[in-house]
Amino acid sequence: MSPFLQVVLAAIGTYLARISFIAFGDRFRNIPPRAEVALSMIPPAALSAIAATSLLLTNDNSLRGLDEWHVAAVVAGVVAWKTKSVTYCILSGMAIVWAVGV
Repeated sequence: MSPFLQVVLAAIGTYLARISFIAFGDRFRNIPPRAEVALSMIPPAALSAIAATSLLLTNDNSLRGLDEWHVAAVVAGVVAWKTKSVTYCILSGMAIVWAVGV
């Protein structure tokens, strides 16, 4: 399957999932607390899966060796933990990739 088709299918799936809450939103007014907690964990889990895959695997699905991406991930993680700022986290990671990769 081509990458373009994968992106299109993911976009359609995301759109359908979002529009379903608009179309059937009146049925979801009273979400149980456990379901609400579980739903709040989905975005961090998805982002972690994407980040872990890109840090651990290359394009041909073999293990990636240590490189500037790993250094940037550690630095960005520490910056995010200390500052609680998404902007500083992104900027520090980009700066490290640029500085170490040059």
